[in-house]
Amino acid sequence: MFTLGGRALSFAQARAMEKKYVDDAQADGDPDRYMRQVAQGVAHAVRSLAFARRRMGVGIHLGTDEANDGGNADRLSHVPGGVAAFVGGGEGGGDALYACALLARRGIGATAFLLKRRCHERALAAAREAGVRIVDLRGRSLRAIEGESEWVGIRRAAAWIDGIVGIGARGPLAGQVADSVEHLNELSRERMRPIVAIDVPSGLTDDEGQVQGPIVRATHTLAVGAYKRAQILPPAAAFCGETSLISMDWESGDPSERGGAVGAGDLYRYDGEALAGSAVPIPGFADDKYARGVVGLVAGSDTYPGAGLLATRGALAAGVGMVRLNSTRRVQDLVLADQPGVVTVGGRIQAALIGPGLDEERREDALELARFCGQASMPLVIDAGALDLLLELANAITPEETVLTPHYGEAARLLGLLGAPMTRTEVAAHPLRYARALHEATGCHVVLKGPVTIVYSFRDVDRAREEAPGRAPGDGRGDGERPAAGDFCRVCESAVTGPTTSWAGVAGSGDVLAGLIAGVLARPVADAQSRRGMGGNPQRVTPARLCAPVWLHARAAAVSAERYAGRAPIQARDIADAIPAVLSGRALTRPSADR
Repeated sequence: MFTLGGRALSFAQARAMEKKYVDDAQADGDPDRYMRQVAQGVAHAVRSLAFARRRMGVGIHLGTDEANDGGNADRLSHVPGGVAAFVGGGEGGGDALYACALLARRGIGATAFLLKRRCHERALAAAREAGVRIVDLRGRSLRAIEGESEWVGIRRAAAWIDGIVGIGARGPLAGQVADSVEHLNELSRERMRPIVAIDVPSGLTDDEGQVQGPIVRATHTLAVGAYKRAQILPPAAAFCGETSLISMDWESGDPSERGGAVGAGDLYRYDGEALAGSAVPIPGFADDKYARGVVGLVAGSDTYPGAGLLATRGALAAGVGMVRLNSTRRVQDLVLADQPGVVTVGGRIQAALIGPGLDEERREDALELARFCGQASMPLVIDAGALDLLLELANAITPEETVLTPHYGEAARLLGLLGAPMTRTEVAAHPLRYARALHEATGCHVVLKGPVTIVYSFRDVDRAREEAPGRAPGDGRGDGERPAAGDFCRVCESAVTGPTTSWAGVAGSGDVLAGLIAGVLARPVADAQSRRGMGGNPQRVTPARLCAPVWLHARAAAVSAERYAGRAPIQARDIADAIPAVLSGRALTRPSADR
């Protein structure tokens, strides 16, 4: 089965997996083996991050190989301020203490601030033995030592480790711990430093990413064993910074069947560096412009002329052989001055986009193109102003081939038109919930644009060729009996690509993304990917083919911002211009968390 970079787990699922791993270690007579493995990942991340900041000044990069120290381990001892770790009473606190011990043995000054009256005794003993300085607050807030020498150590530390509470916590932080977290967040605004959270930032306890109280504002979160739903869903994802995975020897559980569709309640984190390239394939030796794909656009108007140009740029960045643009003379002149290869007459296409920059005068052209796509069972992307036409198009489009690309406000308006009055604030608070609601109300694929873009998509699986997730071979058909050919089930896959730079929230950014999605859908589908759906036609709109352009767009925005160290604005055309560099693999910088 195709999975999107790994299923994100609920806290309960993660605790169950972790317990099995810990129990195995206990049975082997080494109860802290799990903690020490996590601590190795944390210590290496802190060394890499602190060293990169000291050496380069900008661009924090998370290494995964001990060789990344470049033989300069002795130089790390001179990082001013060392490391401050904030330690709770659970296993996350034990991870932090073992990490401090490893850092101290490498000559890096480490101080552990014990925020609970009890902590992990074996980890504490290992930290003391390694020379870690221990500050026992005996349940008091960090504010209790403000102005003392220990306080100076916190302020001057080159990096912080958050090991206060982990995935076992329930409900919002309270009391002295909550006060400590609030104070740390205040301090973090005064000076940039790596703030490394173990598994989840302390205070993040809601599976759906809701913010229920104080949460440590991390710059980097190290997901242990598997990504957690709360790490990647907004609004809480804003507290996680850049999220990376500490690999563990876990076996992921199978997605389950919910709501009548396999995987309907599951969530994946999409890492697109390998798969994005396959969505934008290099043309074959004999491929002409039609073989590369042609996309048709109804985009831009005299009211919003720039949208036509930006949507065109996005489509061209997907590597299509031709863009056919249906727009006003003003928009056509603007686009042709920038992209003279664009064609402004009708003809053969493989996918279409309607909506960017749409005004009332362009309405009929948008409806005509949408109806054509419905009759031809052709991929159609409906964006921006064209979303308001969805009720009128309900019987004319093919939902399996249709992609809706609203932002939060447009999603709220569309849900209202569909009979579920909603506000933008409500959608922003529960984007995954409402992306699924839009899919269930329309049957279409949904790309819900926001600080973290949600892709709620689906594909049809012939169980004779590819077993559905969560079902054993022959499930319900007798012991060992395999399903017959043509026995289809629908697999829903919701995914996020992780946060991009906050500079991406600029006028026209969504036009570029809509054009890029349409361009990817116009590209040919490789034979290995051309599984037929329930209607017998090749599936051209799939979770993978939607996640790829979303990832490319987010990555291109981050690359554009990194040219200015994330400190200066970018524009929508900068995002389009950066997509080739991302595809070529020459955009080597990783996105940093904008603060």
